[in-house]
Amino acid sequence: MSDESKCPVSPEARQAWLDANANATATATTTTTTLDAHREISSIPRTDSHSNWIYPSEKQFYDAMVRKNWNPSPHDMQTVVPIHNSVNERVWNYIRRWEAPTNQSLTLSTFKGNSKKLTPRAWMRYHLMGLSKPFDRHDWTIDNHGVQYDYVIDFYAEQEGVVLDVRPKLNSWHGWALRLARAMGFGRAE
Repeated sequence: MSDESKCPVSPEARQAWLDANANATATATTTTTTLDAHREISSIPRTDSHSNWIYPSEKQFYDAMVRKNWNPSPHDMQTVVPIHNSVNERVWNYIRRWEAPTNQSLTLSTFKGNSKKLTPRAWMRYHLMGLSKPFDRHDWTIDNHGVQYDYVIDFYAEQEGVVLDVRPKLNSWHGWALRLARAMGFGRAE
């Protein structure tokens, strides 16, 4: 297997997690024998590689959901996986807009989902404004001309579909500058 198609999680961390969740993994594997194992190549370039990120197959996606105790239906994977892939492509396009006009060499270094941890904005929306919580949160690290910047994404389920709140984290001058410029009307509107 080439480096480009490997999981970004270290083998040690993956094995420790699998050992801790052995029962869920066994259940998922026996249930998913009919799910497609084909993986789609994304349009998102990988940092330190000459290839793009590869999306999970229906089987991988289902197995991951079972390990997280989300009780998925195997029949839903034909619908869920393309939506997942499409949403990630939308996230990438939003990040490219934030980074314009210097986004020609933009790549994705790492990503991490953390659906249990609310961002400060999501916390305020929920606790102070009475709005819904996001159903997921991702933290993406991008590389722009050799410099890494962090983005945070809140995913909301609304009547019109999945609504994305994609923005630079405020953990760098770059993130502050982009957010301030957007607030003052500079840059592209989402």
